[in-house]
Amino acid sequence: MSDASSYQTDHAPRIDRRAFLRTAGIFALTIPLGSGLLAACSGNDRIGTAPGPDQPTPTPQRTDDALTSTPTREPEGEFADATYGGSLRVALIDEPPTFDIHQTTTSTTAFVSWHIFEALFTWDADLHVMPELPDECTISPDGLIYRFVLREGVRFHDGAPLTSRDVVASIERWGRIVGLGQSLMDTVDQFVIEDDRTFEIRLNEPFGSLPVALARQNQGCAIYPEWAIERSGDDSLQDLIGTGPYRFVEYRPDQHVLLERFDVYTPAPGEVDGYGGTKHRFLDQLMFIAVSDEAARLAGLQAGDYDFLESIGPDQVEAIEDYPNVVVELSDACCYPNLVINQRSELMSNQHIRRAVQLALDHQPILQAGYGDGYYRLDPSLLMRETPWHTRAGEEYYNVYDVDQAARLLEEADYDGSPIRFMVTQAYRDLFNSSIMIAQQLEDAGFEVELQQFDWASLSERRNDPDLWDLYLTLATFRPDPIMRNLTCEAAGWWCDEEKEELLRLVQTENDYDVRFAVWEEIQRLFYQQVPRIKIGDTYPVVARSIRVRNFPDRTELQPAFWNSWVDES
Repeated sequence: MSDASSYQTDHAPRIDRRAFLRTAGIFALTIPLGSGLLAACSGNDRIGTAPGPDQPTPTPQRTDDALTSTPTREPEGEFADATYGGSLRVALIDEPPTFDIHQTTTSTTAFVSWHIFEALFTWDADLHVMPELPDECTISPDGLIYRFVLREGVRFHDGAPLTSRDVVASIERWGRIVGLGQSLMDTVDQFVIEDDRTFEIRLNEPFGSLPVALARQNQGCAIYPEWAIERSGDDSLQDLIGTGPYRFVEYRPDQHVLLERFDVYTPAPGEVDGYGGTKHRFLDQLMFIAVSDEAARLAGLQAGDYDFLESIGPDQVEAIEDYPNVVVELSDACCYPNLVINQRSELMSNQHIRRAVQLALDHQPILQAGYGDGYYRLDPSLLMRETPWHTRAGEEYYNVYDVDQAARLLEEADYDGSPIRFMVTQAYRDLFNSSIMIAQQLEDAGFEVELQQFDWASLSERRNDPDLWDLYLTLATFRPDPIMRNLTCEAAGWWCDEEKEELLRLVQTENDYDVRFAVWEEIQRLFYQQVPRIKIGDTYPVVARSIRVRNFPDRTELQPAFWNSWVDES
């Protein structure tokens, strides 16, 4: 192996003359998360769409000066230089398929909607779970009763107070829609509502990771008003009303999504702490604009039309690094290209075929095509090495690249040349380039490949129908805990295996870190043996933003949150 290859495999990118900045702090995450789960409910001082084509447009909220007035207080402390006002314009890679967080893992939905909605729990600066909406959270000694007291004064964007009924209705809805939620609900004996701010979740068996399950994440348990849930049922949410720092104003397809400051907002007590603590809401507005063409996003950033780009390919860095009004930064590893395999398709239901796909792929050229030197690393772990869950279990199946063995497996499977229906999108240029390399390698191994190109919203919709596809490449985003890696039978690809399901149940219900880690290693081994998906390698994203964006978030692994940022209009 050459020095360059070894460097790509074993080390983070070098800091070169371009002075890329790396976000810091994630390497401090060494405390066993089992104890962190208990701390999240200890009562300590720290607790303090776009709719689819057949869905209705979300109901805009009423404009009410009492709910959106500009704050009169003066910034202080570390925010002494902050200014209130202005609009921050974010260029997304595509229209979000929905704004209903319960309905999709799509990162564009999470990016927009976690400014509108909140969850019971969120993540501190070290990515430990911490309360967001509860003032108190306690656990009975047997781990079967979680008792919550909600913070006083929390209001929805229509002015109504947050109540226990809203939270329970949201958990129940999320538990019907999302695989992780279904697993949690299997252990719930009953919800007991004591009063408007106090309720209990009573379990029939321990679910030690409950705070993580109910924390901010893609397709996480956002809290909605009970009446909005009754109106929409389990279909995409019609009324985008949350308790978050910004409120939904309007969605104009092919133009923008507009959010405005919700000034009658009761933030959690304490200092800013990662995704938690105080949310200052310096900006008047957040505007999210879908711009599918990367060249147009870059041109708009240079011209000052956009302040932040959701995605930029590394091959564009040299073209924009000298722009006088642009800041380019390199973040820590955030995600990995993840080849999802449809086990309900006639072709991919055969494990020999899936294993042949696994053997046909040489991961380094795939990553090189999508990301380039210095922007990736080869690593088998499904949870990144910056977490305490990193493991090399199953690595004997990772990036083996044996075309001859792949061909033998195809022969054993009586492969008849049926084309693999491979869905691709140019919305994420890095994924598209990697997909083209994957297709070439599969053809070299004897597969026929049919590339089917869609915009990201259409691909996100089609992946829910097992009759329409065999493969697609997506980004598996950063996860601080194993239960957040969506490996349930209900997830796209439909990896349904009794042993895996029992192991998932154990990693969800156990609280002890050592027990959970051993179980997680067994899950990862099964992942590599049964080939429901193929991890390619970890990637380092490039962040491109305007120099007028101040206090850019330190934590971006779970999408950036702009409630403590401001813009310099000078």
